[in-house]
Amino acid sequence: MYKLLPFFFMLIVSTTSIFSQAFEKIPLEKKTREVSFVLKKEQFKASFGVTNESRRPKIIFNGKTNFTYHSIYQDSQLEFEIFSNPKLDFSYLVINNYLEITMGADIYLIDKNYQFVYLGHLPIGAYNRIGNEKMNYNSILPYLSIFYTKEKTYFSFEVPFLVVNPGEITEQIIESSKLHYTLIDKTLKQNLVE
Repeated sequence: MYKLLPFFFMLIVSTTSIFSQAFEKIPLEKKTREVSFVLKKEQFKASFGVTNESRRPKIIFNGKTNFTYHSIYQDSQLEFEIFSNPKLDFSYLVINNYLEITMGADIYLIDKNYQFVYLGHLPIGAYNRIGNEKMNYNSILPYLSIFYTKEKTYFSFEVPFLVVNPGEITEQIIESSKLHYTLIDKTLKQNLVE
């Protein structure tokens, strides 16, 4: 019996590496126009501003590497979250654009060298009510879950309803259980169940 224990231990260890790894939001220390955070022991600072030429909002990330995000929407409000897992050597930056309604979120991979790599756009928002407000197209950031497996990364949403393509002619409201996104080899794909 004791000879089998190492075998069972190795079996358990090898099978748990196949299962998904959940990403968690890292803590952000927010000030008026600045956000500080620590990512894998590296200190970063994000400063919110506006470009001089187009008057579009931007976020400047300074730390081990530097990166500037430029919104394509003039007068939009920006917010972001960073999702990380201590067992993995990469993280995700998700930036929401809000222009009276959410215009969706952009996803970036932060690789092991702290380089920011654009992965794609999530053209969705949470269709819900916040407080006493009426139903609206809100940021997906509070409801986003990210799970990693060796084959792909899953982006799912913990809110009853989603709006797909908010503000566009093709917009539609669907149950969140009918939509998720997958990321395979840095390609983001929408998976919609009819």
